[in-house]
Amino acid sequence: MSGEAEQLAAALGVPLFATSLHMPRYQEASIGRWKLTRSGFCLDRGYYSGLWAVQGMPVLMRDSGGNGESWETWMSLSPHEIESQELGCRYARGHTVVLGLGMGWVAVNMALNPEVRQVTVIERDPEVIELFRQSQALDGLPAGITDKLRIIEADALEWMPDDDVDFLYADIWRCLEEPQTLDDVRRMQANVRAVVIYFWGQELAINALAEKTTDECHDDGEWVEVVDHVIANRIALPLLFPKDFSYAGMVATVVRQRRARSIPSLE
Repeated sequence: MSGEAEQLAAALGVPLFATSLHMPRYQEASIGRWKLTRSGFCLDRGYYSGLWAVQGMPVLMRDSGGNGESWETWMSLSPHEIESQELGCRYARGHTVVLGLGMGWVAVNMALNPEVRQVTVIERDPEVIELFRQSQALDGLPAGITDKLRIIEADALEWMPDDDVDFLYADIWRCLEEPQTLDDVRRMQANVRAVVIYFWGQELAINALAEKTTDECHDDGEWVEVVDHVIANRIALPLLFPKDFSYAGMVATVVRQRRARSIPSLE
């Protein structure tokens, strides 16, 4: 099927998506109001990149009506979602805490990061935890990697660690840019007290506040200062602000791509 997908992508003039991060071989599974399945061939715009073709994308779905007929996508390993979580995987270190298990993709990639010694995942729904076990996402990983992972059934907004936390990644929301996101992050950080924080959709939250700070920036240096000011003073949390590339530029790119999305969202 991959050959057919490559041919179709080529016919459409769209590249077939691939990532250097680990992609578990998820097995289809279901429990209660949750199921894990795969998509067919589709198109999706990346979080910071352009349009991609995707084949066999793992999708986590929830039965919103409780009747087996109203399934909605809760999470998928689309280009958009992978790229929107990528920095968390790449910059995690030490004792990393993940608030929200989802499909476990972030937690697995953080465990594979040699800078990470332990990954503690907090998930309040026992069915999501069981679905992750059924998915066999950890199959084939070295024992030393799986030993790094610890999953705790608890409420991410209430949980407090029993050890210092070096890096916090939060993703407990159904959609990007939910109005309560920053308040939720502040509440979680008050309990966790991580050295560094990264949360899903952070770039969009930064931009929303930056646009209130300045209407327009023509100078790249000025935009960097605005982003730095927003993180330090408006958000006032120890957010991840990578220095090895233009993070402020990435924020601007994410916003442009977000506005360019013209296909149904796969979030």
